[in-house]
Amino acid sequence: MNLKTLKSFIVLAEELHFGRAAQQCGISQPAMSRLLSDLETDLGVKLLDRTSREVTLTPSGRGFLASARKAVAFADMAVRAAKAGTVDGIDRLTVGMVIGAAQPAVGRLINRFKQAHPETLVTLCQLDERAIGSALAEGEVDVAIAWEVSVPKGLNRRRLGTVPMAVLVQADHELAQKDSVSLADLAGYPVILPARDRQPIIYDTYQRHTAAAGFTPKIAIDVSTMADTLAMVAGGVGIGNAPVVPGLQYPGVVILEQKPRFELNYKLVWAHSMPAIKSLLSCIREESCSP
Repeated sequence: MNLKTLKSFIVLAEELHFGRAAQQCGISQPAMSRLLSDLETDLGVKLLDRTSREVTLTPSGRGFLASARKAVAFADMAVRAAKAGTVDGIDRLTVGMVIGAAQPAVGRLINRFKQAHPETLVTLCQLDERAIGSALAEGEVDVAIAWEVSVPKGLNRRRLGTVPMAVLVQADHELAQKDSVSLADLAGYPVILPARDRQPIIYDTYQRHTAAAGFTPKIAIDVSTMADTLAMVAGGVGIGNAPVVPGLQYPGVVILEQKPRFELNYKLVWAHSMPAIKSLLSCIREESCSP
């Protein structure tokens, strides 16, 4: 068994048609049939069921397909790493971030990772709460950073930090003179919040807390990032209620402490173990040991 065989099987498993698969792989249809037969003999299991009308994967075939894709992906990564001079075969890392998760601790984590892997291309992308599981499972992102309440069950996770909720108001807003603000103080004011169709757990959790405070929030605008929230608050569109590290400053915005104090825990989340994840976990351990 070699990489060429694995790649040919992946094409066949995706096409489920011997003729089309053979054409894509540049071999004859009989050669594709022999390849499958030899592979099944080596493994001792049946990978495909064939009838005169259709070709389907067996349960063993589905399991082998997933592993074959990983094997080919790691082999390709090793080749790219050798050409680029990257460390441990880690040539790229894609990080999905839910709204508000771009916190300083995340920046420190990425900095440590980049110090260990200076040639690795790190890409950050915005990730909707509802897409966390599928994006990780399908490899659209390698790892996600999300609030604990929004992490789907069954995913691996590691604590990154805790951030307190704060109230953000325009500098000349009447609440700006207060030292602290409760949720009940926000009743009647337009609030800036992500839309429920993209961030359902955050949205519903917020609605439960405001209901407990005795009001239903009046949503001013749907936002996708923390930068959106700050800009809209500065422009007077509404009040922001978001996780903010102490000391943050933004022109035209006053950040008030929310009382009673409410904190959000955020996590590093992943579906598949890979060298980049192991390196990130090592960086987290180093961060926690730092004075």
